Amino acid sequence: MRLIGIDIGTTSICLVCFEKDSIRPLLILRRQNVFLPGTFEQDPEEIINKVIGLLAEVPAAGIEMETIDAIGISGQMHGILYVDQEGRAVSPFFTWKDEKGKQYFRDGYSYERYLESRTGYMMCAGFGMVTHFYLKMNGMIPETALKAAGIGDYLAMRLTGRKSPLTDITMGAGLGGFDLRKRDFDFVMLKQAGVDTSFLPQLSRPGEMAGYYLGIPVSPAYGDNQASFYGALDKPEVQISINVGTGAQVSLFDRHFMQTDMADIRPFFHKGFLYVGASLNGGKVYEKLAAFFEETVFAFTGLKINAFEQMSRLGGEIKETDLMIRPSLYGFRGMDESARGQVENLTADNFHPAGIIRGYVKGMADELYQIYEKFPDEMKKNRKEIIASGNGIRKNLLLAEEVEKRFGMPVVLKDMEEEAAVGAALAASACLL
Repeated sequence: MRLIGIDIGTTSICLVCFEKDSIRPLLILRRQNVFLPGTFEQDPEEIINKVIGLLAEVPAAGIEMETIDAIGISGQMHGILYVDQEGRAVSPFFTWKDEKGKQYFRDGYSYERYLESRTGYMMCAGFGMVTHFYLKMNGMIPETALKAAGIGDYLAMRLTGRKSPLTDITMGAGLGGFDLRKRDFDFVMLKQAGVDTSFLPQLSRPGEMAGYYLGIPVSPAYGDNQASFYGALDKPEVQISINVGTGAQVSLFDRHFMQTDMADIRPFFHKGFLYVGASLNGGKVYEKLAAFFEETVFAFTGLKINAFEQMSRLGGEIKETDLMIRPSLYGFRGMDESARGQVENLTADNFHPAGIIRGYVKGMADELYQIYEKFPDEMKKNRKEIIASGNGIRKNLLLAEEVEKRFGMPVVLKDMEEEAAVGAALAASACLL
């Protein structure tokens, strides 16, 4: 069975074509994804055009579209856009990094904390429900808007000609205000909190496809976290998933529902639940360190360099450091928003580039471990290895080393690129069986 997986990430868009039996890519294509200037918003039409361009390159690479059995889609979670009655976007795509929900609303609450207090569900700025609530309360939803959708949902609409979004529960739950036991939005609590639920998309049934593109079945969009997990782990009940992209997630699978405030609980393809601890400080904070070195060299010498390779070399020169740099540059989701990074135990002996780099990734690993420590003890039993995915750790072996040391478990870097795209394609193929 030959499959195509498409993943719309925060900073990149990827298409993977592979044979299901081998999962060895026949083709990997990528495009950059960017924010609109000065915002955490993206242009949905630009994204669609890039994906259409990628699909056009498949036959150009010698792979006939007639040989493709299914197309699976994954997309960055939480964000929303609005579509009109013709199924066309009438707003930008408000990504998971959108911070409108942090603004003051009323009664001493921000928008996110107000919704959380009124619904009983965890709500964070960047969640589609929070963004939708903010936009509605401020009269900012376009008059022609009919439904809300994720960017992956919108891609499925455009590929299949759908005029209304069909949302998989892995994406729907990411909007917020989702009753996991009932596998549906909690319309009662959301309405009582003042959310206009008429915009919420239709949820897909188990195994339901969004439609067809050139005669090829196309899946609804799956959450990138679940899709990545699906693509990377083969023994999910004894493994820990750590995915590092722009942000980072620590995820555990369990067949049973366990109520906890210490993790975001997400449905997992009708097989059970993923318990996810999310960090805003993933690969992007390491890029910030590289940018710091590049700016410093340019300021002193006028030379432009690419710092990543040298950072890997320098950081690898020492395996241990007592320096701890906690690079929490973007704060902590759902916690004290004023919390920022810290430098601990800086001395004359470790105040060198190698020590700073090693201490920095050590701090990144420690934040991931602190997330893991908050999971229920029962859930952490029998975990034996870490499956690491995402370019933010696959291409940063220093971080992989520090994660292995901090967790006290082996880290397995899967010989697979673009796990989310692969996982989405595999999930789509399962719908055909």
